[in-house]
Amino acid sequence: MPNHSENRQQKVPTSLQTHSGCWQLLRYPKRKYELLQAWDTADEFMLTAAEDNELAGPVLILNDSFGALALGLHELGGWTMSDSRVSLLGYEQNLQLNTDLITSPALAPLCMTDAIPPAASVVFKIPKSQSLLEYQLQRIAAELPAGTPIFAAAKSKVITPSVRELFQRYLADMKVSLAWKKSRVLGGTLQSPPADATEPALTSVWQVPEFELELSHQPGVFARKQLDIGARLLLDNLPTKAATDVTDLGCGNGVLGLAYARNNPQAKVTWVDESYLAVASVQENIAKNLAPAEGDTRYHAYVDDCLASADTNSADLILCNPPFHQEFSITEHVARQMFTDAKRVLRKGGELRVVGNRHLGYHQFLNTLFDQVEVIASNPKFVVFSAIK
Repeated sequence: MPNHSENRQQKVPTSLQTHSGCWQLLRYPKRKYELLQAWDTADEFMLTAAEDNELAGPVLILNDSFGALALGLHELGGWTMSDSRVSLLGYEQNLQLNTDLITSPALAPLCMTDAIPPAASVVFKIPKSQSLLEYQLQRIAAELPAGTPIFAAAKSKVITPSVRELFQRYLADMKVSLAWKKSRVLGGTLQSPPADATEPALTSVWQVPEFELELSHQPGVFARKQLDIGARLLLDNLPTKAATDVTDLGCGNGVLGLAYARNNPQAKVTWVDESYLAVASVQENIAKNLAPAEGDTRYHAYVDDCLASADTNSADLILCNPPFHQEFSITEHVARQMFTDAKRVLRKGGELRVVGNRHLGYHQFLNTLFDQVEVIASNPKFVVFSAIK
């Protein structure tokens, strides 16, 4: 895992000047040596466009990373909605940092499984996942009236022809701005789809035959089209020793925990992810593949920031296929936080079984945390480690 100590002297900007004030913004969780900024130029461009177009409130904001849009537009009132628990925690953190600038009630946080509220306008930060974007547009078109103003911002490279076509399906009079600092804003008004239009099915399904699993995936969930090759290597090298309390950390569709539960029906398995739609997918997959009887307490899935809510010394085995992207940012901090949380949550002698890309060098950090780290399996791209507490 790379060491960024040589960059620690770089000062990452934390003050965002907007028409409504100078906001202090930090990424979540707060780190001593932060290398990434809590907002980007697309956020800045969107805030300017909202002021220029005299955006009406209450506003619904979607996919705000750490609160730049929700704080900058708080005077309009309304809601900020995200599929990311970490993003909502980041908003709450930055809200507390800026209480002196809040002149109106703060925007209410909503998760992606909540109902669409009665907004007078909608602001998007365009997400990396196009299936999530389409799902959000479908829901807005179904629940808000035609004519509702819609604005969206992203880096110019994100607003691809397919993204433009997607917005054109739902927006009338759509216009795309010129680029400003490599970002663009597009806008229009919501239009009702034709009466005979058929909305595409956004839930995907695929099988893992060797474990007799059929997995459903909500929009935006990792590996929603097929089993990723890192998870495949870990599935081929699951621990053979039976464990009582097992956690699938950063579970996505839940395939690792589901496969383990198939092989070890006596185990209590918990699935954890920061995505609300991922956890909704897991809950569906538990019901479909494990069919627990009413009152069966072996299986539980919940949303969390890594294992922040888990009890210390409460697990025997943690399975993990950690991400190294956070939306468009490449970052190692999520994996580091997962490994640190895993050490706390594991009992003495418990195991973290983790897969990662070879070039990420996870063993370096694992060796600073665990008593015993060894390679269980590898191929030219991925490696599976066993880390014993």
